[in-house]
Amino acid sequence: MTKKLSIITITYNNAEGLKQTMESVAAQTWGDFEHIVVDGNSTDNSVAIIKSFDYKNLIWVSESDSGIYNAMNKGINRASGKYVLFLNSGDYLENEKVLTNVLKYLSDNFSVLSGHMIFNEDSGKRLREHPNKMTFSYLVGNAISHPSTFIKRELFVKYGFYDEEFKVVSDWAFFLKVLGIHNESYLKIPLIISVFDTKGVSSNIDNLDKVYKEREKVLASYFPRVFNNENDTYIFNKFIETNKRFRYLQIIDNYPFFRKIATLKLGAMAWLIKLFYKKAK
Repeated sequence: MTKKLSIITITYNNAEGLKQTMESVAAQTWGDFEHIVVDGNSTDNSVAIIKSFDYKNLIWVSESDSGIYNAMNKGINRASGKYVLFLNSGDYLENEKVLTNVLKYLSDNFSVLSGHMIFNEDSGKRLREHPNKMTFSYLVGNAISHPSTFIKRELFVKYGFYDEEFKVVSDWAFFLKVLGIHNESYLKIPLIISVFDTKGVSSNIDNLDKVYKEREKVLASYFPRVFNNENDTYIFNKFIETNKRFRYLQIIDNYPFFRKIATLKLGAMAWLIKLFYKKAK
């Protein structure tokens, strides 16, 4: 028995990227899903692109919104599927059989299921996989790939929608809440799900400081009694400069060498990462 899926795409003045996204959805060999496109009242030809597609269960709206997560929440409100997948304009499903191949995993009733995602970067394509078992340190130091993750829709009813106070990290905060705090179930899907548009807001290097500051605010809100406690020897709280802390975590995630030396004492590991970071600047 198949499980119904809601694919949610938010877009604003990105007609070319939207076309690529919708083409990948329309090409799927399994079609028992709904595709909800939330356009932020674009002034380019995005609406014309949407109207050029007529596949089954396409739902769309074009109206002003107050930001990325406001648009995503509009999509969630309209969704009727058991699971939702956020595939924003510019992102696309890796091949036409992605949804066909993922159905057997959705039938297992996990709360969050994450597959592989490809970063389509100027330097080439890079594959990103999630861990076989989710850990708290992974949730704190990394971002679960939104365009390759299937989320049970009832989680938004149970724990709340995306916090619109934050502009770039609300999806990270949501996963930290449902998986790290409330211990909802997680499954790694051993399939490539999507290709990620690296020109998005959260990928823009100019927005990194905003990402770090918003993440710090989330952690301080979720864990007010322990976050940045001076007696904490845990790596995420021990680095002196908070903004650099997340840069270090990015380095650990991106470079296998640092994952291999994770057993070093904290001071030695921090020194090596700082040295690498200075050279990389």
